Amino acid sequence: MPIKDIKELKIKFDGNSHQIEANTFINVFVNLVSLIQNVNNEYDELKKVEIVINASPKPGSFILDLIISTSTNLDIISNLFKKDNVEYAANLVTILGGIIGVAQFLKGEKPNKIETLDNGSVKIENNKGNITIIDKSVYNIYERPSVQAPLKTTFESLDADLNITGFDLLNKDESQISHVPREDFNYMTGLPEGELQSDEIVSEEHTTLNIVSMDWELKKKWDFYFLGNKINAKIKDQIFAEDIKNGKPFRMGDSLEVIMEIRKQFDNLINTYVNKSYTITKIIKHHPRSDQSKLDFQ
Repeated sequence: MPIKDIKELKIKFDGNSHQIEANTFINVFVNLVSLIQNVNNEYDELKKVEIVINASPKPGSFILDLIISTSTNLDIISNLFKKDNVEYAANLVTILGGIIGVAQFLKGEKPNKIETLDNGSVKIENNKGNITIIDKSVYNIYERPSVQAPLKTTFESLDADLNITGFDLLNKDESQISHVPREDFNYMTGLPEGELQSDEIVSEEHTTLNIVSMDWELKKKWDFYFLGNKINAKIKDQIFAEDIKNGKPFRMGDSLEVIMEIRKQFDNLINTYVNKSYTITKIIKHHPRSDQSKLDFQ
């Protein structure tokens, strides 16, 4: 029979305003939900997790209540009150806070040194010589590409909104789980794109992308559909930037023929490379929606 446990989590957007830009809120919320779900899959793929909005944003700093509900199917009634079942949602939030803590400690760089301790923890030294100790399973989950991708995108969205001065995860009583000040946002987006790691490769694709959302200053990534999947990609094409400055129109549903670099990281568990990030290096041609062919069902 299905058994559920719940954990209330609050996300807080620090700033001077009681409001938040809709695109920032949507991007952060969607990627945070994805992050929690992917952490759950890495921690225990047999568990099902649901995240719902519990209450409207409150006055003051922008705070939103979430309910994380997890469930499992138990065949033996004696397992009903096992600790790992009734506290799973709370453990999930603890792992989430640990992952954010590791990312903040490493500041977008690989560890200088990692040592596994006898108690199941790992001792991590960053490039400044500072040391932290964290549960080994939390660090292993942090390293998974499926977890790093939404973590990176969450803080890219926060970094792009200059009105947000900090980001917090809070318990129900508003005690702090984690706090990331604005000056750390850019570090939370992962390794610098120019530093290719030993387990990474870059492939180049000549492809067509459909525009979902745009940033005219090219400070934020654009959203596209690529082979049926939604992605976000940084555009590094100066000619294209000049086209935008000169008023060339673009809109949702247009397509771009591009040269795109895909950065991939090897996933040992599934023995394959997983797409990590996308960079458009050249826009070859712009296809407005009106110029695109439609399917003929006659």
